[in-house]
Amino acid sequence: MKKVDIIEKILEIGTFLAFTGLLIVVLLQVVTRFFMPALSFVWTEEASRFLFVYSVAFGAPLAMKRKEFVNVDILTSILPKGVRKFLEILSYLITVILFTVVFLKGIDFAELGVVQKSITMRIPMSIAFSTISITSFFILLYTVLHLFYYLRDIGKTGDNT
Repeated sequence: MKKVDIIEKILEIGTFLAFTGLLIVVLLQVVTRFFMPALSFVWTEEASRFLFVYSVAFGAPLAMKRKEFVNVDILTSILPKGVRKFLEILSYLITVILFTVVFLKGIDFAELGVVQKSITMRIPMSIAFSTISITSFFILLYTVLHLFYYLRDIGKTGDNT
């Protein structure tokens, strides 16, 4: 997957920036509430939610690329190789279908947020809602790539090593 390393770097930077922003905003909120109770930043709670959502939106595709999602393989480990291969391919195909639907519906959902504003920061809610499509697109991309490489390796060697 060397050709998509630029995407990985963008996702890593996005995850880092969103999570760092989240830490800074939450720290600001805690410090001002503890040391300066008269000074209140009401926007910090909403900003922390948005930053958390974006850190997940950038981080989840990285987990898919690196195959770091939780996987219960106790059942598949006792199955014959042919069945395991079939289930692996089926899993990739179901994931592709799921995230294609979520991506398309996420675009519709983000369009609803164009006319809505967030309560305290007054930014369009489509900025928050677009994370659904962003995450889905990149998870879909990495799933298709994994499926392609898996099928290619089976075709080349006749065995997935």
